[in-house]
Amino acid sequence: MRRRALLSSLAATTAALAGCASSGDGTGTTVDDLQTTRSVTSTSAGDVPSGEPDAYASIVELETGPRTYAFAPTRQRTDDGVEVALWFDRTATAEHPARLRGWLENRGDYANPVDVEWIPAVGRVHGRQPSGYDHGARLHFAPTENNDLAATVPEVVRDESGYWRVEDLGPWMTETEPMEAGERVELEYVLVGEPEMDGRPTGTYEFRGRDGDARVAVWDTTSPGPDAASRFDGRSVPALADGATVQWFHDADEPTEVFVRPASERVELDARVAFEVVNHSHESVGCGHWNLHKLVDGEWFHVAPMGHTSDCRQLAPGSREPWALRAFNGDAVPCEVSGGGCRDGLTRGYLGGGEYAVVAGYGHPEDQSAALVELVGDPVTITPTEDATVEVNGDTAVVATGRYGDGERPPDASFTLTRVVDADERVIAEQVMGDGGFARAGSGLRNALAAATDDVERVVVRTDEHAVDSALGYDADTRRFTFRGQAYEVTRGGPEE
Repeated sequence: MRRRALLSSLAATTAALAGCASSGDGTGTTVDDLQTTRSVTSTSAGDVPSGEPDAYASIVELETGPRTYAFAPTRQRTDDGVEVALWFDRTATAEHPARLRGWLENRGDYANPVDVEWIPAVGRVHGRQPSGYDHGARLHFAPTENNDLAATVPEVVRDESGYWRVEDLGPWMTETEPMEAGERVELEYVLVGEPEMDGRPTGTYEFRGRDGDARVAVWDTTSPGPDAASRFDGRSVPALADGATVQWFHDADEPTEVFVRPASERVELDARVAFEVVNHSHESVGCGHWNLHKLVDGEWFHVAPMGHTSDCRQLAPGSREPWALRAFNGDAVPCEVSGGGCRDGLTRGYLGGGEYAVVAGYGHPEDQSAALVELVGDPVTITPTEDATVEVNGDTAVVATGRYGDGERPPDASFTLTRVVDADERVIAEQVMGDGGFARAGSGLRNALAAATDDVERVVVRTDEHAVDSALGYDADTRRFTFRGQAYEVTRGGPEE
């Protein structure tokens, strides 16, 4: 290794003062990586695998204090064809800090002057917490004498709090490294704190590069759960209809490793409510899709979305994923997709006052994680769609939508709604008024129920096959349900069919 001779004297000084300057320790993961399947875990130096990583995140639990570190990604590739692998091979003890080892390789077909200074956790070795955390807290990837790209090896010491920190800041790394095609250099760092750093603050530390970022997540090993109280503390709620086990935020305590944390548990409509799922376990969790349910008379009703993509989303150890609910009592106000507002969650109109569950498909050891939120507002009013016309003749109302007679596929179709004595199924206004891709019952039931006033016994809805199938089900000719205390039957076809 080309620089070891140059650095030997500095390394010897560091080792004499700090016990061993070739170790480091940290944690980190990115929220947007969805391919993680497994992660390295450890509770002591001897437990950490020394081979190359086969997981997105690498994890250690410190022996110098109640902290867990998750570093990610363990593999990176830059736009100019350089590949990096980096992982923990030992944790922090009283004798040495935690250490990361790995390599950097030019995978290109030609010689390449590698811009080391722009590669996160390789040349960009100083990390800080993003907005929302204490910006005075920083962690550093301090190179050791076994790092081929180190210009200097800093001194590290163990302070009175028990954690390892660096005495002075860099620059430590070479800015540019000429590399032949296929050439590989060895990397070795210790992950240490800021000079004069007080303890080891929890949170996420970002190492930002030109082509990507690396992160170190830090949490309390003995208390990974949320530290905020819930207004629903002690509340008992029924199980969700899908039978999945759920870790509720209001039931979470210090040992809880995966949970959904709401920014607020009670808001007045119209409002935006932010949520965050946190993974403080040693495993990737999933499959992560979000759902909204409403609690009515002791029963959960799924409100949105109508469906999900088929991908199985995974959340790596130490990762956090944000999600937002934009909730409106009437028409939803569109968000500007170009600004990213619609891509971070769900925008939903026609949500009435009541208690809702925001459920994420990330859980450990439970199947899912969820949080209660109370939306304060008026009940939802059932109104017809803008393209619907209603004609009433005696006790019969005929509703025609813009889909009927438009000459386009799917073909025209009708259904009839009548009052009956009883029904086993129940639907709520938030399901009926669902619109667009989030509609649970389609606009057909919405138009039928909007026309079913007190003096109307039968409603015929003229629309197309898609809306009829949404109202009845694709394989059904009839359907019975109760809505706001009245039972109805829906039958495929109209009087003329």
